[in-house]
Parts: sequence; structure tokens; C-alpha cells
Amino acid sequence: MIDLIGEMVPFAAVIALSPLPIIAVLLLLAAPAGLSGGALFALGRVVTLALLVLLLSFATDLIDDAAGSTTPAAVLRLLLGVALVIFAVRKWSKRPRGDDPEALPGWMRAIDTMGAGASLRLGTLVTVANPKELAMAAGAGLTLGGAMADSATIIGAGVLFVLLGTLTVTLPVLALAVGRERLIPALGSARDWFVRNNATIMAVVLLVIGAMLIGGGLEKLG
Repeated sequence: MIDLIGEMVPFAAVIALSPLPIIAVLLLLAAPAGLSGGALFALGRVVTLALLVLLLSFATDLIDDAAGSTTPAAVLRLLLGVALVIFAVRKWSKRPRGDDPEALPGWMRAIDTMGAGASLRLGTLVTVANPKELAMAAGAGLTLGGAMADSATIIGAGVLFVLLGTLTVTLPVLALAVGRERLIPALGSARDWFVRNNATIMAVVLLVIGAMLIGGGLEKLG
């Protein structure tokens, strides 16, 4: 159980540190949609991530069973690691220079006009439309699908992965629910920090996880 959780935590960390969902939930909490908009956004993200990991773990298990070995999963892990290293290099090369923040995409600038339904859909979209997060979900699915453990252990590790991966969007919602208006300035400061350091954070994290996946894939192939 501990070993499986140890393998899942790095994937969850990359998803948790993905700046765009964090910025989006902080913007929603400060927008007219407020607490309800942020809560629905977090719900959409939690459910979507759980479904992705569930589907990908089943797919990995079916592939290994059909092939009669764990080689296909090892190759997929190796390819995923290479892709993440490439993502990391590209992200680092495109990072803002100096103190200039990264420009926000248009959908973020439109958050002030979003209602409850749009907030829920946004939580789903930022999860399925982000290649880096799909890669992390795939890595988690490969790990769970290839784990030599009982069903309860695999389910427990999967639940922990989803909880950790979405912690950075659920915590601000819970904090605002408890602390209300006095926390809004702190949430705004956190949002500005993530906007300014988005590229650097993701480049470093993706490089580390990519290297781990390459090493794990080569080990299983050997």
C-alpha cells in the first residue's frame, strides 16, 4: 500500500500544482459567483479526475491482460515520461522574463460573468482539455492498472490520488466557507503569485516527474 501511494503522489502533486485551475478557482471565489461557483468548479474537477483515472486504470489492466505481460504499460510509461520532459523544456523556454506575469487566457478574463452551471462545466473542461493533466491521469492510471495489489488497496490509492490532486482547488473553497470575506485579499495574493510563476512551477515539476516515469519504464522493460 505504501509503495503504491508513493508512486501515485508525484502524479497528484503535478495536478495539484497546475496553476490554471488554481487561478480559475481563486478568480471564481472573488467573482459574483462566489462560494457557490468555486464549490461547483471544484466538484466538476474532482468527479472528472476520478473518472479519468478509473477509465485509464481499467484500460491499462485490459492491455496487460491481452498482451500477457506488463511490457505495453512499461512502454507507455516511457513514452509518457519523454513527452513530459519535452513539455517541461517548452514551458521553461516560454516562461515570462523578469517580473512580467503570464497573460491570462480569454476564458479566465470572462469568469466574472459565469454562473453556477458554467462554473461546473469549467471544472470539467480545465481537467480534460489540459494535456499535462491528462498525462498525469494516464500515469496514475498506468500505475494503478499495473499494480500487484488487492482491489481495496488500489481503490484506496486512487481515492487518495484524487483527493491530493484536487486539494489546491478544494482548500480555497473550504477556507472561504469558514473565513468568508477576510480571506479574499489573501486569495487574491495567491492568485497573483501563481500567475507570475506558472511556467517555472510547471517546468520544474514536469521535468522531475518525466524523469521518474522514464526511469520506471526502463526498469520494467529491463
